[in-house]
Amino acid sequence: MTESNATAARRIRAVRATPLDRERRRARAVRLLVRAAEGQPRMPVRPSGPLIALGQIDTCLLPAATPWSRDDLEGLLELMPGRPMLWRERPMSLAVSPTVAEGVDCLLAAPAHPSVRGIGTVATRAVVVGGRVLQSSAWSSVVRAGNDQRRNWSHYLSNPGVIEVISKVNAETGVRLAEGFLAAGAAPAGTLDLASIVNRLLGRVRMNPHLDQNVPLQTGTTQLRWAVRIDAVERPRVAFRLQNDTVRTVLLTVRDEDELAQAQWFCEDLAVHDWLLTVIAAALVQSDLFDPGSDESVAVLAPVLHHLAHLWVPGAHTPRPLRVLWAQLQEDPDFTADRQGLIDQVRNRVLVAALDAAQRRAETKDYSPD
Repeated sequence: MTESNATAARRIRAVRATPLDRERRRARAVRLLVRAAEGQPRMPVRPSGPLIALGQIDTCLLPAATPWSRDDLEGLLELMPGRPMLWRERPMSLAVSPTVAEGVDCLLAAPAHPSVRGIGTVATRAVVVGGRVLQSSAWSSVVRAGNDQRRNWSHYLSNPGVIEVISKVNAETGVRLAEGFLAAGAAPAGTLDLASIVNRLLGRVRMNPHLDQNVPLQTGTTQLRWAVRIDAVERPRVAFRLQNDTVRTVLLTVRDEDELAQAQWFCEDLAVHDWLLTVIAAALVQSDLFDPGSDESVAVLAPVLHHLAHLWVPGAHTPRPLRVLWAQLQEDPDFTADRQGLIDQVRNRVLVAALDAAQRRAETKDYSPD
């Protein structure tokens, strides 16, 4: 059959086609279009806001014999050349390094939930409070990606502190991500590991050659893991838990994205004050290893009063909309009352030791030969 004859035959079949034949052809065409669409990347969807925000903060004593001034901290916190640190003088000095982004492509721990893969960046920074307390802080907001395809790193690096989920999410995803991240213990293999990121930054700052490593008192490092989600609440809420001697977890519930973005400032403020409580309590325990009023006991307690007692200013560096969270913590577990009780014990022990020493000197003088 020639080409012209074939064309003529198709025309004849089209004329003779019944309505049922035409309906079948349309249905077949629709099926082919659906199959082709399923093989293409998902069209961009309108973001529904962050699923959750996750972060971790490690807090320790700056390894230096004396508090560091603003000029000293400028060099210490210059994580990116040419970008100055943020400085606040009152009511307690606060130095904040520039934010540095670190790329991640990993699973996110989510118990009782299909696997969640996230790609993006973790934002990190170092903080020094009162020239004495050093913090390494990392955080990221977890959002639903616009499509299910991995994009170029330039896209993710342009959004520091944002991890995009390219797998399916549902109404429970944010809750499960918070549960998985805040669970006690190390992050499961292959999942987001903020602890390693925080530790690297902390080690980088602590090993600065200008730090003399001559600390006035022996202290440990505390770790605070936090998660923030948005919900229909009248005011922000906080749930604080001591997991063990060094690990703490915080779950915040806020009202909108603005408060979610400010949550990290509150968590860093909280981490400093929890660390202060931990260090003071540990000093009292250590002093019990020596005789009451002994020189060894005073050597443990006196530096607490000299170097740390004045750093207690809860809420000073918390954004105003979230200061209500401190009101909750003052009620339960009542941070300030706990701190006051510890400081009173330290002062009383040092005072009694000083009175005993003065009495011994007086007795020695009274009984000394003429």
